[in-house]
Amino acid sequence: MKAKTVGILAVGTVLLSTCASMTLAAKDLDSKPEIKVEPTKAQSKERPHMDLAFCIDTTGSMQGEIDMVKSKVKDLVAKLSSGKPAPIVRVGLVAFRDRGDAYVTNVYPFTEDIDKFVGDISQLQADGGGDGPEALNQALHASVNDLSWDKSNKTAKLLFLIGDAGPHYYPNDYKWEDEARNAIAKGIQINTLACDGLQSTGDGGIEVFQQIAKLSDGQFENLAYRQIVKDESGKEKTVISSGGAAYEIAESASREWKSGAKALSAAGKAKPVMASPVVAARSAAGYRSARASMVPSLAGATNGTIGAEAYGAFADSAASAGPSAGFASVNRKDSNLDSLMYDAAMKKARAKLNVSY
Repeated sequence: MKAKTVGILAVGTVLLSTCASMTLAAKDLDSKPEIKVEPTKAQSKERPHMDLAFCIDTTGSMQGEIDMVKSKVKDLVAKLSSGKPAPIVRVGLVAFRDRGDAYVTNVYPFTEDIDKFVGDISQLQADGGGDGPEALNQALHASVNDLSWDKSNKTAKLLFLIGDAGPHYYPNDYKWEDEARNAIAKGIQINTLACDGLQSTGDGGIEVFQQIAKLSDGQFENLAYRQIVKDESGKEKTVISSGGAAYEIAESASREWKSGAKALSAAGKAKPVMASPVVAARSAAGYRSARASMVPSLAGATNGTIGAEAYGAFADSAASAGPSAGFASVNRKDSNLDSLMYDAAMKKARAKLNVSY
């Protein structure tokens, strides 16, 4: 009996000792700081890659759109990088004006450092231009050839062309048709975003933007610009100007205005509210119609709102003409440029990289 008792006590002692050791080990592990494992270079290579670039007109009428790109690009990259798997995104930009301006093209190389990129482009300002067409041919050439696009066909490559003027045709200049074809040959898709006034320049700008997108498997879009107006009863209405036409947005859909005139009209949520011939003239504040002089309250509108007198005058004009022209004065600071860029970039990431959001 004594031998059995001693044996049982010995086994019990061993078990208690083992449990105590395990408890102490667990406490020791809990007390150690969490070790974060950074992805190796090999793991980074396994992540999908995306090159995203902007070719933007920086002449006098483009400040609103320039500011939008500067303020939204960091958020755009953050949204793209939030996908699963998270893509590695590089951003670059080509700013362009015209011959005789301070510069014709200014190239900001691709980088993964979004803070550096935002800092580099922070000083971009609208200036120059004035005669309508710009150095679009040279700008496209610089965007396709002077930016160091990733050569891998696995990388998603998207270029946004943003402007309100067609190309200036110079002797022995590059040709936008060739540059668009060269782009898609390198796997670069070009989405063209037409800013207010492109439809009025008389240089075929709309058709050029449409063809560039078509040749490079991209999408063409007219930007939509929002204004809050008051009708004769003082009721506020949301109106968007897009492609030279103005549309009143249904009250129930006022928050959907960034979907654009085409989508909202197709859904029965927008209707034309005015029409009048537009004779565009370049100014530091953007393209404005000669008709603005007929409605002073509208001509001076810069804060996105116009009064009942202006709204009524333009609404009345719809009886005598088709929906072919926009408001005489457009607030270029409040557009759906950010929404169009977000949607297109994430669509590209889904299709090319199989990224989910």
